[in-house]
Amino acid sequence: MISAREASLAFVGALRLARFDPKGTLFFNATVTGFWNSFWIAAILAPLHIVVLALLWQVRETDVSLAYFLSIGVLSSAISWFAFLLAMFHFAKLSGRENRYLSFAIANNWTSLFIAALSIPVEIAELTHLLEGDVLAFAMAVSFLYRFALPWFVARHALNLSGLAAIGVVMLDILITGAVAIVSYPMIFGTGTV
Repeated sequence: MISAREASLAFVGALRLARFDPKGTLFFNATVTGFWNSFWIAAILAPLHIVVLALLWQVRETDVSLAYFLSIGVLSSAISWFAFLLAMFHFAKLSGRENRYLSFAIANNWTSLFIAALSIPVEIAELTHLLEGDVLAFAMAVSFLYRFALPWFVARHALNLSGLAAIGVVMLDILITGAVAIVSYPMIFGTGTV
């Protein structure tokens, strides 16, 4: 169980990283315990993710039940998350950055809170038509850019990478997420839909 002190320090660190302050990496408990504790973020974000999936199920044409749709959606997100961290573990090992991996993984997990804080409201606004036209397009563009700018920043500073190498980390995340989507989307939307 994560302590209140560790959670508050990690939140401050993630907030500083979310504001593009590299000193945010210093606030995390960069231990194996801190690594597993950082997955409490998944528990916090799960209800919001489920709301988005439920709205998506409602507006998209699919013959599967809501329970099945949610199960596949949550499972595919979890697989993407763990697969990326596993891939980055091997990258850190091969590049001689094993001592930085825990800091990176923990920062990656905690900063996902701030990515979600921006992207989930935009997704909900889109699915419920609360925002439309230019306002929606602007909100989606800002959310999209931040979704890639923050992980790039985290990779660059937590792993001490060049800007170009950090782009490679972001691209790896995109490729893994895309590969999981290619497998999971036809299971809930039918063949030919990704």
